[in-house]
Amino acid sequence: MVTTEVVPPAAGRNMTVNSLALIASSLLTGVLGLVFWGVAGRLYPATEVGVAAALITSALMLSMMSMLSIDNIYERFLPVAGEKAGSLIKRGYLIVAGTSLLAGAALVALGPREELFSSRWAMVCYPLLVMVLAVFTLLDKTAVGLGVTKWSAAKNLIHAIVKLAALFALVWTGSGASIVLAWGATAAAGILFVLAAMRRRWRTHDQFRRPSELPAQRQLLSYVGSSFGITTLWLIGPLVVPLIVVSRFGAAANAHFAVAWAIINALYFAVHLVMSPFVAEVAAHPDRVAALSTRMVQMMVAVSVVGALGLVLVGPFVLGLIGSDYRAQGQGMLVLAAVFVPLSAVSAIYEGFARVSRRLTLMVVMRCVSTVTVVVGTLLITAHTGVVGVGWAYLAAEAIPAAILLPPAIRWLHRARANSVAQSGY
Repeated sequence: MVTTEVVPPAAGRNMTVNSLALIASSLLTGVLGLVFWGVAGRLYPATEVGVAAALITSALMLSMMSMLSIDNIYERFLPVAGEKAGSLIKRGYLIVAGTSLLAGAALVALGPREELFSSRWAMVCYPLLVMVLAVFTLLDKTAVGLGVTKWSAAKNLIHAIVKLAALFALVWTGSGASIVLAWGATAAAGILFVLAAMRRRWRTHDQFRRPSELPAQRQLLSYVGSSFGITTLWLIGPLVVPLIVVSRFGAAANAHFAVAWAIINALYFAVHLVMSPFVAEVAAHPDRVAALSTRMVQMMVAVSVVGALGLVLVGPFVLGLIGSDYRAQGQGMLVLAAVFVPLSAVSAIYEGFARVSRRLTLMVVMRCVSTVTVVVGTLLITAHTGVVGVGWAYLAAEAIPAAILLPPAIRWLHRARANSVAQSGY
């Protein structure tokens, strides 16, 4: 028995175009981020680069956790918020700003202060950096919810260019603080411009003058809670690992790790970004879940394979352009990533299916297992293998969930196809 279901042109085209656009944006941001760190590695002392990398990386991770998945509310519910869009945005931004300040202050109080902060002034400014990066990131899905996704892409591209120019302008200082300033100050300036434009949109556009169709608050909180649990668990590893590296091996080793991880992270995000358009299109076309699921899996496999080949064949060359020491220290990590990033695609595929069916319990459990494996594995393995042990920890952290989640993912596909056949009457 063969299903004749095909993806409707609009649904298939939207999912493909949105996926490719998100991937292209992620890869471009990753490339420009790599250029940023490559230039920093060339022009600034390695120890200064290492400290700046640890500060910025930890601030980025804390900022994402501090959003409390409010960005997911904006992506999903701003289009139907109507006249309540402005108040929804204002409340969310105030919550994120306060939470990010507290998160930054907590790291200053409890983190490795001697390794990260060279002065009291740096300790005072760090929570502000976390807040700026949180609000800057929150703008992305706010733009999606307001129907101006292109503003997000433009914001990120302009920021990448301007912060690189600032890095060159401040090279005379030779200070890691200048690297952080080049990143954070330009983000703060971007926030002012984009927020002003967004405020004008939600106050003048007809879509946001209509009566609100927001669901009950309990439904909103439930949606946020599930998303926040998965996101937070996924971010703990990238937050903790650089701190382990810089405290155990020093700032110079963390500089080598940060540049290699920038390449890996670009592919990580590219693989997982395929899931978002899939969930959106299934919500719009629930009768086409089987065909859309198949297409999502095909795209995920293609991105994983091409990306893995790129890590092995192109990654070492790129590291070599930055410096022979960066290639020597980072090549082993790239080879391991060529295995564990494709394995992560299994988790991403299952998470997409779980979001569609609203059954996230197993996904949350797997995120717990993965996070513990990354942190504990990094602590144990790096003691014997050096920084490359981070790659082995991630390999184990992705292999375990992949082995557990692959069978239910396959069952989902079989069930979706069987339901499609039954509905079509063949």
